[in-house]
Amino acid sequence: MALSLGLLAVVALLLYGMYGQVSFSPGGATEGQAPTADVTGGLQRAAPLVGFPVVLPGPLPDGWNANSFSFTEKPGSATQPPTVRAGWLTPQGRFITVVQSNGATADVLVAELGAAGSATGTEQVGDVEWTVTSGRRNEAAWVHTDGDVNWVITGSAAPEDFRTLAAAIGDGTTVTG
Repeated sequence: MALSLGLLAVVALLLYGMYGQVSFSPGGATEGQAPTADVTGGLQRAAPLVGFPVVLPGPLPDGWNANSFSFTEKPGSATQPPTVRAGWLTPQGRFITVVQSNGATADVLVAELGAAGSATGTEQVGDVEWTVTSGRRNEAAWVHTDGDVNWVITGSAAPEDFRTLAAAIGDGTTVTG
């Protein structure tokens, strides 16, 4: 009986592997191509669905790979207000995300960071002051509110990358529904 089950397991693994669901790499993991996302198109399409003006960040440096985009439509919920998220990988392989939402600041921080942490400082980028707090997994988070819209920049990227994205937001184009 054990021999039959063993043979059946080997056949199942072979079939599973043949259909591309398993890879074998005895030397360890290999570098793969990072996923890409149409962040600009996503932000433009989301603007009429979220109920607040969405900012398309200005030009970002060469080597920044747009790799994620998602949004939550209005009316949202108490735990997830209407939100737009766009993310990039920097040339150093770090990620950075900007979140835009018209939810209450505390609600946005809880939804995006797991908690509304206390401020640890501020960063001035152009005419805009960003409040620095902690994000998930010991990451940084920068928060700015302008009128009814909150922006949260978070990720594992270096502080100069946060400044770059904050400046791109300041230089960005607003899209309304």
